[in-house]
Amino acid sequence: MNRSPKPPKKPPEMRIRFRALVAAVAIAVLGGCAGTFQRPEPLGLDEIVRLAKAGTPSTEIIQRLRDTRTVHALSGSQFAKLREQGVPDDVLDHLQNSYVGSVETDTRLRYQGMYGGWGYPYPFRPFRGGPRPYWYF
Repeated sequence: MNRSPKPPKKPPEMRIRFRALVAAVAIAVLGGCAGTFQRPEPLGLDEIVRLAKAGTPSTEIIQRLRDTRTVHALSGSQFAKLREQGVPDDVLDHLQNSYVGSVETDTRLRYQGMYGGWGYPYPFRPFRGGPRPYWYF
């Protein structure tokens, strides 16, 4: 029986140092990611009216609404009041469309089980035959 000698084991302090180094790097990387993203404050209705009265173009107001991801659930009377206060029709249309779009997205995510809901959850791995969900494209 010819046995080859076992490779020498690393000293325990080297393993401890290596683990400590890996842990320190992981903490530094993950800690650097935390808190770097700050979501912008959504535009309030008063701010939208102020921008409209100041003569800001409707395209700029709509872009600010998109940048801040502002969605308002407005009633018909609130739309009428905003119209009376001088908010352009394009902005009012965008406010309504953004709300409808957010409700539609929320409903689809719930149906497909992305929130852990009651629908059939599509896996995040490559799809094995069958149709692909709408969000895959």
